[in-house]
Amino acid sequence: MTIEPPQRPSNPWTRFEEGVESAIDTEPLPVGDIDDDDDMPVYMMLSRLTERGRDRVKDHPERILEVNHEVEQRGCAVVAQYALMGQYDFVTIIRAPSNEAMHRLAIELGARGTIETQTYPAIPTEEFINAMKQPD
Repeated sequence: MTIEPPQRPSNPWTRFEEGVESAIDTEPLPVGDIDDDDDMPVYMMLSRLTERGRDRVKDHPERILEVNHEVEQRGCAVVAQYALMGQYDFVTIIRAPSNEAMHRLAIELGARGTIETQTYPAIPTEEFINAMKQPD
Protein backbone atom coordinates (compact mmCIF):
# COMPACT_ATOMS: atom_id res chain seq x y z
CA MET A 1 0.00 0.00 0.00
CA THR A 2 1.48 3.29 -1.15
CA ILE A 3 0.53 6.47 0.62
CA GLU A 4 0.60 9.58 -1.57
CA PRO A 5 1.98 12.72 0.03
CA PRO A 6 -0.56 15.49 0.48
CA GLN A 7 -0.91 17.84 -2.49
CA ARG A 8 0.51 21.31 -2.03
CA PRO A 9 -1.91 24.05 -2.86
CA SER A 10 -1.18 25.56 -6.24
CA ASN A 11 0.84 28.73 -6.38
CA PRO A 12 -1.59 31.63 -6.97
CA TRP A 13 1.11 33.51 -8.86
CA THR A 14 1.36 30.81 -11.53
CA ARG A 15 -1.79 31.96 -13.32
CA PHE A 16 -0.63 35.59 -13.03
CA GLU A 17 2.77 34.76 -14.50
CA GLU A 18 1.16 32.80 -17.34
CA GLY A 19 -1.07 35.80 -18.05
CA VAL A 20 1.92 38.14 -18.12
CA GLU A 21 3.81 35.83 -20.47
CA SER A 22 0.86 35.61 -22.86
CA ALA A 23 0.45 39.39 -22.73
CA ILE A 24 4.11 39.83 -23.62
CA ASP A 25 3.74 37.47 -26.59
CA THR A 26 0.84 39.45 -28.08
CA GLU A 27 0.97 42.42 -30.41
CA PRO A 28 1.27 45.80 -28.69
CA LEU A 29 -1.98 47.61 -28.11
CA PRO A 30 -2.55 50.64 -30.35
CA VAL A 31 -2.20 54.07 -28.82
CA GLY A 32 -5.58 55.75 -28.33
CA ASP A 33 -7.33 57.54 -31.14
CA ILE A 34 -5.94 60.93 -30.20
CA ASP A 35 -5.95 62.89 -33.43
CA ASP A 36 -2.52 64.50 -33.70
CA ASP A 37 -3.93 67.09 -36.10
CA ASP A 38 -6.20 68.45 -33.39
CA ASP A 39 -4.74 71.55 -31.75
CA MET A 40 -6.59 71.04 -28.47
CA PRO A 41 -4.42 69.99 -25.52
CA VAL A 42 -4.83 66.52 -24.05
CA TYR A 43 -5.58 65.85 -20.37
CA MET A 44 -5.74 62.69 -18.29
CA MET A 45 -8.46 62.83 -15.64
CA LEU A 46 -8.34 60.25 -12.87
CA SER A 47 -11.62 60.03 -11.00
CA ARG A 48 -12.75 58.39 -7.83
CA LEU A 49 -16.45 57.85 -7.16
CA THR A 50 -17.85 59.20 -3.92
CA GLU A 51 -20.41 57.17 -1.98
CA ARG A 52 -23.14 59.07 -3.80
CA GLY A 53 -21.41 58.38 -7.12
CA ARG A 54 -21.09 54.66 -6.40
CA ASP A 55 -24.81 54.48 -5.64
CA ARG A 56 -25.65 56.28 -8.88
CA VAL A 57 -23.37 54.09 -11.03
CA LYS A 58 -24.67 50.95 -9.34
CA ASP A 59 -28.28 51.89 -10.11
CA HIS A 60 -27.66 53.61 -13.49
CA PRO A 61 -24.30 52.63 -15.04
CA GLU A 62 -25.29 54.25 -18.34
CA ARG A 63 -25.02 57.60 -16.53
CA ILE A 64 -21.26 57.45 -17.26
CA LEU A 65 -21.97 57.85 -20.99
CA GLU A 66 -24.42 60.68 -20.32
CA VAL A 67 -21.70 62.57 -18.44
CA ASN A 68 -19.31 62.02 -21.36
CA HIS A 69 -21.92 63.62 -23.64
CA GLU A 70 -22.19 66.58 -21.24
CA VAL A 71 -18.40 66.96 -21.39
CA GLU A 72 -18.64 67.22 -25.16
CA GLN A 73 -21.42 69.82 -24.90
CA ARG A 74 -18.92 71.98 -22.98
CA GLY A 75 -16.55 72.07 -25.96
CA CYS A 76 -14.29 69.23 -24.81
CA ALA A 77 -13.88 65.76 -26.32
CA VAL A 78 -13.69 62.43 -24.53
CA VAL A 79 -11.00 60.53 -26.43
CA ALA A 80 -11.02 57.36 -24.30
CA GLN A 81 -12.27 56.17 -20.94
CA TYR A 82 -11.45 53.10 -18.89
CA ALA A 83 -12.78 51.68 -15.63
CA LEU A 84 -9.93 50.92 -13.24
CA MET A 85 -9.33 48.79 -10.18
CA GLY A 86 -7.38 50.36 -7.39
CA GLN A 87 -7.12 53.87 -6.01
CA TYR A 88 -9.12 55.39 -8.90
CA ASP A 89 -12.32 54.18 -10.53
CA PHE A 90 -11.88 55.70 -14.00
CA VAL A 91 -9.28 57.29 -16.25
CA THR A 92 -10.61 59.57 -18.96
CA ILE A 93 -8.52 61.05 -21.74
CA ILE A 94 -10.00 64.42 -22.67
CA ARG A 95 -9.18 67.09 -25.23
CA ALA A 96 -10.04 70.59 -24.05
CA PRO A 97 -9.49 73.97 -25.71
CA SER A 98 -7.39 75.31 -22.82
CA ASN A 99 -6.23 74.79 -19.24
CA GLU A 100 -9.00 77.15 -18.14
CA ALA A 101 -11.67 75.08 -19.92
CA MET A 102 -10.30 71.91 -18.33
CA HIS A 103 -10.25 73.55 -14.88
CA ARG A 104 -13.86 74.63 -15.32
CA LEU A 105 -14.90 71.15 -16.45
CA ALA A 106 -13.16 69.45 -13.50
CA ILE A 107 -14.77 71.86 -11.01
CA GLU A 108 -18.23 71.41 -12.55
CA LEU A 109 -17.96 67.63 -12.47
CA GLY A 110 -16.64 67.60 -8.90
CA ALA A 111 -19.30 70.06 -7.68
CA ARG A 112 -21.98 67.44 -8.30
CA GLY A 113 -20.66 65.44 -5.37
CA THR A 114 -20.41 62.17 -7.29
CA ILE A 115 -16.69 62.15 -8.15
CA GLU A 116 -13.37 63.53 -7.00
CA THR A 117 -10.85 64.13 -9.76
CA GLN A 118 -7.17 64.66 -10.40
CA THR A 119 -6.33 66.03 -13.83
CA TYR A 120 -2.97 66.10 -15.55
CA PRO A 121 -1.96 67.76 -18.81
CA ALA A 122 -0.44 65.30 -21.25
CA ILE A 123 1.63 65.82 -24.36
CA PRO A 124 2.31 63.29 -27.09
CA THR A 125 5.59 61.46 -26.60
CA GLU A 126 6.92 62.73 -29.92
CA GLU A 127 6.40 66.36 -28.81
CA PHE A 128 8.12 65.55 -25.51
CA ILE A 129 11.11 64.07 -27.32
CA ASN A 130 11.36 67.12 -29.59
CA ALA A 131 11.20 69.46 -26.59
CA MET A 132 13.98 67.50 -24.88
CA LYS A 133 16.18 67.87 -27.97
CA GLN A 134 15.85 71.67 -27.96
CA PRO A 135 18.94 73.50 -26.72
CA ASP A 136 18.68 75.46 -23.47
